[in-house]
This record gives sequence, structure tokens and C-alpha cells, in this order.
Amino acid sequence: MAQTQSNPYAVGPGAAPALEGALNIWERRLVQEGLILLGFYNGFADGNFSKRTRDAIAAFQTKRGRPATGELTAVDGLALGSAALSLRKKLGWRSLDTATGMRMSYPAALLTNRTPNDGTRGEVVKSGDGHVSMMTVAIPDAAPDGIDQLYGQQLNAPTNRVTYKLRRGNGFILSGERQGGKFYARFEQQGREIRGYDLIWHNDADEMMQSVSVLISNGFYPFGDSASDGQPDYPTLGRLARIAEQGARQHGDQAETRADSSSGRETSAAANTADRANGLVERQSDALPPPTDGKLVTSDGKGLRFTYQYLPPENPDLRYAYQWATDTHLLSRIPEVDGLDGMLVFPRPLRYVAAQCGMVNAFYTKDKGAVVLCYELIDSITKMGSALAKGASDPKALTVEFVRNNLRFILLHESGHALIDLLDLPAVGREEDSVDQLAAVLLLSNADKRESRNEIARVLQLSATWFKVNAAGTKGDDVRVFADEHALDAQRYFNILCFVYGRDPENFHGIVDQGLLPKERAVRCPSESAKITRSWSRLLLPHFAPRFKPRDEASAETAAAPLPTARQERNPLEWDGKSNPFGN
Repeated sequence: MAQTQSNPYAVGPGAAPALEGALNIWERRLVQEGLILLGFYNGFADGNFSKRTRDAIAAFQTKRGRPATGELTAVDGLALGSAALSLRKKLGWRSLDTATGMRMSYPAALLTNRTPNDGTRGEVVKSGDGHVSMMTVAIPDAAPDGIDQLYGQQLNAPTNRVTYKLRRGNGFILSGERQGGKFYARFEQQGREIRGYDLIWHNDADEMMQSVSVLISNGFYPFGDSASDGQPDYPTLGRLARIAEQGARQHGDQAETRADSSSGRETSAAANTADRANGLVERQSDALPPPTDGKLVTSDGKGLRFTYQYLPPENPDLRYAYQWATDTHLLSRIPEVDGLDGMLVFPRPLRYVAAQCGMVNAFYTKDKGAVVLCYELIDSITKMGSALAKGASDPKALTVEFVRNNLRFILLHESGHALIDLLDLPAVGREEDSVDQLAAVLLLSNADKRESRNEIARVLQLSATWFKVNAAGTKGDDVRVFADEHALDAQRYFNILCFVYGRDPENFHGIVDQGLLPKERAVRCPSESAKITRSWSRLLLPHFAPRFKPRDEASAETAAAPLPTARQERNPLEWDGKSNPFGN
């Protein structure tokens, strides 16, 4: 009988040992990083799957309702690796180059301010608000027992209350409480030199820094002896990600086929009776099925209608996002998406899909003609909104508003990619900039007549806030950010403000008066906004379905009269629901 080779990409019985054997050192360390970030492991990410790592994997599997074998499966590896890479990207993880000779990595998007550490070859790196600070140190000409002396000083310092200590070989790690905050110190000695760092943070950053401090320690090589020298590479996990993506697409196609095969009109009520294990599929209640003769316009004069699909996540931590999306009919209840549904003549149907992706993202996939919203993105924006809502009179309501409005802008942005692809529209310049502009044009077209001008501006205000927060976390000297296909988040923030101001300078003069938008840019915003609006109108006009005619732009401009302004209180993002959200 011929011997069969184990498949490292299989998910069934016997898959775990084969997968672990296929992982390289970087991938094994990445899995351990994921365990650290999710709170299952606080050891060294050295690529060695010891008993502590096995126990952490078993705990992770138990949390997700899978057999607690302690052996890594394909699903586990992909989930843990994705969690680590997502946070690395968010925190701007990269090497910290110093004159100390140490090799270490740090969150450059968090620790943005760098100054020399007087008296040593090290430096001090701090967060913008000063709540997190790290000092690197190099002590030359130390005594042979210098590391012992330093350990005793740190251990017995009156400002320190040590809750964890590790003394091993020629180094030590201490962590605990210091002057109302937390600290993590690590130092090693080689010959006559001591190298190390001291990391401190306020209690309000503790939830994040508990994991980040362990990751910094795992990337610390005081004398350059890294267990994974070279450029990190993740071939096996990359292959897993591609297989998972293909599987999700096939799953989605099957669900859509089941929905489209139903007779007559499929309503929201009918969709709610679908098999939840295979997700929910919806179409608007007045949507006619595609013509059987291949025509692109239905008998009611509308174009091919959209399909809205919600795939349940495997990760139970994302179940709330799925439940919220389905309960609120998130995808179909976006006014501008609803307005586009049937308005244009597409050569093939467009789908909107909510799914677990293994990354914080939303995107348009050309081969399937689908706008995909990841539950991980809902989760990320929810956490950001919750942080921004602190101090508000109703934090929960403000968080929900922040999430809903940002998802509205993001899905319109991705819808722009779909329009450019399906309608073969020209994009002279960066497509990412063009679809940002289209999202703003669609919002300000007042698709839902029940929304006032200030309510639309509120959507754009909170969308701009998202870009502003992201921009604050991407400072530093990493020139790679300039190579990204998207404009810098700071640029996108000012572009949105310019568009809002340019559409109605009289009502939104507060954007300039308060210094949110530089006067030098504001001068050109009215002409910029008008040109962008006219351009998109001309591009879309030839593709309108027979039933629809473009609304007169002049009447749209005067549809909503300016409302009086009320002063914001307590939290700067709070709003009374009526006044100008930019607070003239």
C-alpha cells in the first residue's frame, strides 16, 4: 500500500501535526504572538511549542467551541496569525533603530515622539498623550556583577511594587506597578556592558499594554542574537488564507444560488427563515428577479437588483457583530445603497456580503462582483467608538452612531470601486481618491429626503473623525506609508472637510473658523466640490435605468434649510441631532 503524504492545509483529523511541521520559525512565532494578544499566553514567542504554548492553544480552542487538543489546526493557525498581523499593522510595528546596538521592535504608531536619553546612547519614545513611554539604555564599563546590582535596585526601589520577576542567566525581567501606573523592565549584561529598556504606562492604557509589553519583550535582542534573523515570511499561513478566501466565496455562491432559486419575490421576512448555518440572504421587498431572457432591465424599468448576504462568523467573539448586522438589516438600510439598488443598469448583479475575513477590512472583489464588509472591521470601529464616547451623556448611543455612520461611508467607498468596475467608468488619478469623493457625493445627494443637511454632515463628521484618529496613530518616519494606494488618513480627513465646506460655505463656515480646515485650502473648496459633483453626475448619467431620472441638483442644494447651532457639551462628538455638527 502506497504511503500517503500528510496535508498541512487540511482541517480534518490528523491535520494539526502536519500543519505545525509546515510552519517556519516566523509563522510559529506569529501564532504565539496571536495567543499573547488574545490573552491566552504570556510566555516567549520563540517558535517553540512547549507545554505552555500547548495549554494556550487548548484554551483558545475551548473558547471557540472546538476540541481542546492543544495541537494547531489550519483554522487555529489562520485565526491566530491574522490577529497578530492585524495588530502589528494597527500599531505600526517595526524595528527601533538606536545607537545602543540593541535589536528590538516597537509600536511606532503608538510611540511617536522620540528624544535622546541624556547620559546614555539610548532614547525615550513616548505616545502623543504621554500615557505610554519607553526608555532604552546602554551602560558601558559596568562591573562584572552590574546586572545583579541593577536587579536589586529595581526590585527594591520604593517607587516599584513588583508583581512579576524573572532572573535568568545574565538578565532579568521585572513588571508591576509604579507611581499609579504599570511598568515592564528588561535588562541583560554581556561582558562589561548592560543593555535594556524600561517601559511605563498609565492605567488607562493597561488593557492594551499588557499584551504589547510582552510583544516588545519578545522582539528584544540586546546583543543582536535573534532566533529568526532575516526577512519574515509566512508562506504556509498565506496559503491557508487564500484557501479560506476561496472557501468563503464558494460558500457565498451556494447561499446566493439557494436564494435566487426561490420562486417569486424574496422579501426580508422570507430571508429571515433561511438556514442560519448558511447565512441570511435578503433582497428589497419590491425587487423583481433578473429577467430570464438575459435582459439587464426588469419589467418595472429598474436595473438588476442587489443581493444582501450575511455569513455567520466562526469566531464567537464576532457573533455580536453578525447579530447586529442582521437584526438591523445593515447592508440594505444604507440610504445611498438603497437608492442605487435598481437605479443603474449593471451588466451583472452586485452583491453586498458581511462575513468574517480574518482581517480588519472592507473591500470589493471583482471576480465575484461583491462588496464585502468584514465583521472584524465592525468590531474595530466599535472599540474605537467606545473609546471616543467616554464622557458622553449616552456613550452607548454615541458608539452606535459612530459605528453606523462610519460603515455607511466605508460601504459607499467600496460601492465606488464596484461602479468603476461594473460600469467601466474612467478613473483618471488614484481610484482610492475617486471613490472617497463619490462616497461624499452620494451622501450629499440627500438620497433619503427625511435627512436634513446637518444630519448628512454628521455622517461625514464622524467619518472624518475616524480618519483623524487613524492619522494620529501613524506618525513616524516610516516612508512606506507614502507608497500606499490610499491617500494618507490625514489627507482623507481634510479632503472630507473640504468637500463638506465647499458644498455649503455659508452653513459650514465653522469648519474654517474653528481651524479644522486651513484657510489656504478652503479658498478652493467650493470649486473643487462643484467640479467633483459635476464629474460624477456626468459619468453616471448614461447608466441610469429607464425608470429613473437624475434629480435636479439645484433643488437638492436648497432642499434642507440651515438649522441653528447649539453648543456641544461634555464630549466633543456629542450632538443634539439638529444643529450643525461642526459647531459654528
